[in-house]
Amino acid sequence: MAVRIEDRGHVRIVTLDRPERRNAVDGPMADRIAEVFAAFERDGRARVAVLTGAGGTFCAGNDLKAIAAGEFPVPTRQAPPMRVTRAAPAKPVIAAIEGPCFGGGLELALWCDLRVASATAEFGLLNLVHGLPSMDAGTVRLPRLIGHARALEMIVTARRVPAAEAMGWGLLNRLVEPGRALDEALRLAEAVAAPPQEPMLASRRSALQQWGRPEAEAFGREVELALAALGNPG
Repeated sequence: MAVRIEDRGHVRIVTLDRPERRNAVDGPMADRIAEVFAAFERDGRARVAVLTGAGGTFCAGNDLKAIAAGEFPVPTRQAPPMRVTRAAPAKPVIAAIEGPCFGGGLELALWCDLRVASATAEFGLLNLVHGLPSMDAGTVRLPRLIGHARALEMIVTARRVPAAEAMGWGLLNRLVEPGRALDEALRLAEAVAAPPQEPMLASRRSALQQWGRPEAEAFGREVELALAALGNPG
């Protein structure tokens, strides 16, 4: 399978496993990623997921050979290439990144709540070099994460950003030695899985949903979610 899953307690590890293509995603793999995360969200035992890649690579993006061969479904407004990226996951997801994290792979990493990378990691929207615009919310999530000016530089130049620079820009939560990204992501996942989940999820939803709301409305939404988590809808 191009996508492997493994459970360690309340943590589900999702591994992109197509190393011969640097874990580039074709149509069947995109569908499989969506299926895996839909199952994760339905599973009451799985509290947090860690998304990583096999063979020292996170993900090189969409499979250009599959696209050229017509083997990648035509994206639509409702179904972007990576399928899962249109909405935030209902439970926390952490990216564990080694090596290339390009194009749609970067957009997958941006879709995650948190990002842990090793010093081998490199980031970029290299799909633009091949005439492919971003369709998996990269141009939306990246500016919100690292600021407009830095994001726009990555978008319009398609340059590769090394891990240390990405850490300084706020793209990453943790930067570790080569080969240690998954271990550190698992430690972080265990910390996420430890607290009572409903209050944590309510606070997470408030943080995600406050974007674009007037401040007073965001305050009200925070209280609404908190009361619901406490079993008191107010």
